[in-house]
Amino acid sequence: MIFGLYPGDQVAIGFIKWISAIIIVVSPWLFLRLEKKIVKIALTGFWILGILTLSLLYLGFLVDSYLGPQLGFNEEGNPMNWFMILIGLLSTVPFAYTAYNGELKKPIRSSMLLAVALFILIGPAVFNSISFSVYTQGGGDWKCGDDPMYGCEEKHPTQPEEWDMAQNVGLIICNLLPASIVIIIWLLTRRVGSMRNLVEPE
Repeated sequence: MIFGLYPGDQVAIGFIKWISAIIIVVSPWLFLRLEKKIVKIALTGFWILGILTLSLLYLGFLVDSYLGPQLGFNEEGNPMNWFMILIGLLSTVPFAYTAYNGELKKPIRSSMLLAVALFILIGPAVFNSISFSVYTQGGGDWKCGDDPMYGCEEKHPTQPEEWDMAQNVGLIICNLLPASIVIIIWLLTRRVGSMRNLVEPE
């Protein structure tokens, strides 16, 4: 817990959530097009700050809870999983569009920046979503914890081995998805560059 917000502070939580999401989606359209280095650095910094803020909110570090940060996991499913994934995917659109037009400067550096951003932004959400879906669709359920202090607030999987397997599947996909997106954008940049070299007159 960093800011000390409470679950009931829905206005503040909603403000942080939506302002961060807007910054994440809009900023790349600007810093990928502008030429002034200082402005590009500033906008990139805002973009990274938005990613970190939204990720910390999702993981539970900005909201006070007596159970502590739950890292975005909920035994009943976290509806914010899909919000995180959607915002992450939308943030890749300006990179893909710029790469398609052959205007993505420093493609390796841009791809690495996008890779780190996606791992932070959608990695945990994809992991939690996939793990939860695989486990529950396989018949998995949850039981109350043994600690009398927390009671049913703290729950454990009724099928630990299946839960471990579901987490392994989630871990693989949460790494593959961001990596695949970045590789596609990088390959798109190379293909467009190769095509331009072919059509340019000698």
